[in-house]
Amino acid sequence: MSAPERVLFLSGELTFRGSSILALRLAQGLQERNVEAVMLCTHVGHIDHRLMTSVPLHVVSGFAKPIWGRIVRRSVLKNLVEHPPDIIHLVTPDLLPQAVWLADRLSCPVVLSVNNHSEASQLSLPPSAACCRMLVSFNDGVQESLPKSDQLNHVEQRVIMPGIPVPDAEVAAPVLSSGRAPVIGMAGPLEVLKGGSFFLRACHRVISEGNEIRIVIAGSGPEERNLRKLATSLELDDQVTFVDDSTDMQTFLSAMDVFCLPSLQQGIGILLLEAMALGRPVIASGVGGITDILAESGAGLTVPASDSRQLAAAIRQLISDPVQAGKIANAGRELVASRFSQQRMLDEMTSLYSELCGNGTVSVPMPIAAQEPTQEQT
Repeated sequence: MSAPERVLFLSGELTFRGSSILALRLAQGLQERNVEAVMLCTHVGHIDHRLMTSVPLHVVSGFAKPIWGRIVRRSVLKNLVEHPPDIIHLVTPDLLPQAVWLADRLSCPVVLSVNNHSEASQLSLPPSAACCRMLVSFNDGVQESLPKSDQLNHVEQRVIMPGIPVPDAEVAAPVLSSGRAPVIGMAGPLEVLKGGSFFLRACHRVISEGNEIRIVIAGSGPEERNLRKLATSLELDDQVTFVDDSTDMQTFLSAMDVFCLPSLQQGIGILLLEAMALGRPVIASGVGGITDILAESGAGLTVPASDSRQLAAAIRQLISDPVQAGKIANAGRELVASRFSQQRMLDEMTSLYSELCGNGTVSVPMPIAAQEPTQEQT
């Protein structure tokens, strides 16, 4: 097997969600291993800019647009021809036509990450995507959601669990320190499926029962306005703080005494792992890949999705018992270090890249559909 020298990551918008965070973590790790990792994206949204340090980033806003995108793609190709990547790693399926177009012309394989059950169930590879040689799923459940089609059956599929760096224990403040109100928080894209309304209602229940807490919501998105209105209607304005998600992620996660992930649907929960790595006790909806992480591990509490009553009960349970909260926090750190370490993920991804590079270059006939992504494909 020959190790890759250059990996090109393709992404749509880089934003405060697990797929973007994980791709940037991977690119940073490759750079540290002397593998050149370049990130090309269509837009940079709200995201902790420390995640982008050391990674060459090129924002090509018109890359996926019809008509104008053809000109942009040719310009991108021209810049890559002299120093072509050994691998194109597609962060999400959104840019599959563009990745196929580039890979065919650069004679390199494509690795496609499938991040959640929704992406998996809707994935379809056109006949022109012969250069797509590997589908990487976050967990077994995501892989099982992939359609059973002839096209997908001819592409190798592999599960590589995400990896998160585990900082020294001294980095985070102690959990539930005496003399101050506990801080209960959630973080991620503020979308309906992330369950922010149930989180606020749960916190309201906790406060109405005489418990003093502070509330932190880190993120942005289409639900932010509705969540701010809900906080006002529940008379939580004095207790809740909305944090811009371009703030240093480690800072606001470490400031939380309890991290909540109240999602209605969820893949692996990258921000959940980030919080666990920082020694935060976690409470999460028992959906998707969350059950795979927390089931019988003692590393967190699970509650039914959309159930603010049981979420409130779990919050009360932890803030009333700092000893249990500390045990859960320690179990979470140990779980991330043993099963979700960044070094393990880098080892597995580098090995995968090397396998593809060792198989030689990809040379496939160019079907008519592959000549240029059509307006429908973009």
